[in-house]
Amino acid sequence: MLGRHEQSTLRLPDVGQLRAALAVWREGGVTRAADRIGLTQPAVSRLIAALEAELGFAVFARERRRLTVSERGHAFLIEAEAALGGLARLSALALELGQGRHGLLRIAAVSALAHGLAPRVLAVLARELPGLAVEVAERDLRQQIDGLVSRQLDVGLVALPSAAPAGLRVEMIAEADAVCLLPAAHPLAGRATLGPAALADERFVRLNEMRLMQQMVDAAFNRAGLTRRASVVVNSTPLMIAFVAAGLGLAITHRLSTLVMPAGVVAIPFRPRLTFGYAALTRAEDAPNPVVGRFVAVARDIAADALGA
Repeated sequence: MLGRHEQSTLRLPDVGQLRAALAVWREGGVTRAADRIGLTQPAVSRLIAALEAELGFAVFARERRRLTVSERGHAFLIEAEAALGGLARLSALALELGQGRHGLLRIAAVSALAHGLAPRVLAVLARELPGLAVEVAERDLRQQIDGLVSRQLDVGLVALPSAAPAGLRVEMIAEADAVCLLPAAHPLAGRATLGPAALADERFVRLNEMRLMQQMVDAAFNRAGLTRRASVVVNSTPLMIAFVAAGLGLAITHRLSTLVMPAGVVAIPFRPRLTFGYAALTRAEDAPNPVVGRFVAVARDIAADALGA
């Protein structure tokens, strides 16, 4: 065990040093970094040198008048960027609280819920809590878990099943059946339901194969001895809906997606019935937060109304 006088005395880097290092990293050089943050080139170089002297390792490697990020520097800068982001959020929170407002609610949602459910929930909260400041981001499950664990998020909206790690709470919001989306002028648009047999010759706009929904739909086609034709593969539900509206194919998604359906697109129940669950992720160990609790409750109410539950 190190003695008292042998322990490291590394102090925290100051914000100016971090801003300079991040600007050099993002801009690819001292000249553009200096312009970005409003300092001279020598001033940026001095801040970088002071940071590296304090850290005890080179953040940047200098090769033929070019700066490249070292391996240790890359790991450090990723954390530095997150730390400065946290300071910015802390400053915003302090301002909100100082003005007597309700503080800051930080939300993330998968794309299927970020464009339909989340805005409607926040519209209700904006009326109930007009002083509430909100940050909203579209994030996948892994990113939401990381944000909650690191306390950069307060609540996440995810698709189920979701394996949340210890310390996170999964709160059910809704279950939604699958529907087939197609242009209103399509010959199948008048059907009461649609299944694999009716859709066998249709082109599809689909999410990538790693999505649970796509796996379930493909399994339904496989059980019928059929394979879906894909014309376009996209990475988000809103993109999928936009491509259906443009006539590039049909799509199968959950009914909550119809909250943001454009004109000219209709939703018809898919059979066999496929049900998808959606939930809120929060930190289990935190004391109850009334704003987060209200967000989850309103999300449930709006989802129930939309689904006719």
